Amino acid sequence: MCEVQIQLLQSGSMTSATSPIILKWDPKSLEIRTLTVERLLEPLVTQVTTLVNTSNKGPSGKKKGRSKKAHVLAASVEQATQNFLEKGEQIAKESQDLKEELVAAVEDVRKQGETMRIASSEFADDPCSSVKRGTMVRAARALLSAVTRLLILADMADVMRLLSHLKIVEEALEAVKNATNEQDLANRFKEFGKEMVKLNYVAARRQQELKDPHCRDEMAAARGALKKNATMLYTASQAFLRHPDVAATRANRDYVFKQVQEAIAGISNAAQATSPTDEAKGHTGIGELAAALNEFDNKIILDPMTFSEARFRPSLEERLESIISGAALMADSSCTRDDRRERIVAECNAVRQALQDLLSEYMNNVSPRLSGPRRQRLRKILVRDQVAPGREMP
Repeated sequence: MCEVQIQLLQSGSMTSATSPIILKWDPKSLEIRTLTVERLLEPLVTQVTTLVNTSNKGPSGKKKGRSKKAHVLAASVEQATQNFLEKGEQIAKESQDLKEELVAAVEDVRKQGETMRIASSEFADDPCSSVKRGTMVRAARALLSAVTRLLILADMADVMRLLSHLKIVEEALEAVKNATNEQDLANRFKEFGKEMVKLNYVAARRQQELKDPHCRDEMAAARGALKKNATMLYTASQAFLRHPDVAATRANRDYVFKQVQEAIAGISNAAQATSPTDEAKGHTGIGELAAALNEFDNKIILDPMTFSEARFRPSLEERLESIISGAALMADSSCTRDDRRERIVAECNAVRQALQDLLSEYMNNVSPRLSGPRRQRLRKILVRDQVAPGREMP
């Protein structure tokens, strides 16, 4: 995953330094993570889909001519695009983070919107033209992608604001830890409490917007852990200041601080719809699948003289089906195009058949190393489809 690093200049007594904030989000991704983005995008998707479907039917099957309905739908798409432009310009103007990216996204929507306006108008004037219909469909896809990217960038800007709150809370937490006496602790903890209230409000709002139920649960759990441990933070810190030479008080304070830090990290991960294991999960999708293919390739190299069908066939078939299940998940991914999905399915079936052929050969006491070309072709399709979904297969 591409990580966006923002140098966020924060002001105030707690945040006088310039601190880098790492956003674990690929700005090129079109993955929708919040309900708000989904709701905002849905009307435009409906309008574009209706317009495209209208183009399939033509002007009621009658003689060639203008389509009044297509003109009306095209006008509604144009107005919806204009609304997105106005909102996007306002967000870009107010945003301190990702301003350049937002401005570029707005301009892309403007460009694709104009292309769509021209294409849909030409189609509405000649709805029987398959060429004009195809041009409009391509323009519609480009417009939807541009609007989606704009909305996702706006959502990323919201996440950046939450992360800035987290950064302030982290620094306030560090200040509490460095308190030198009880009065100093009381003052610093008061500031920490104020920042906690602000963070809880922003995090709660983000929690409601997350699409993924797992991420919502993670956010709720992290917020609960933060609230619980923050209440113990003052008592643990006070006990340590009173008895700094007692190992137990130091250990207790350090433990509570660690719990608070982990809760803050949990909020950050949930807000970005990521988790500490996300990278490993991504690796599971590609890296572990490739590793499983390698392991399977090694497992099928057997001594024909000692081959036992009852012993080896069930385990080999089970391993292969597990690999195919992983490939099927990739095939069902939203970023996998239909033609590649079909190729993945076809290659999975071919590899399955290759295993049966190999087992038959073993039954005849022959030991050729089969499945290599099939395995390599399947690996190539899977990896390239996930790593570079926009590239064409040779």
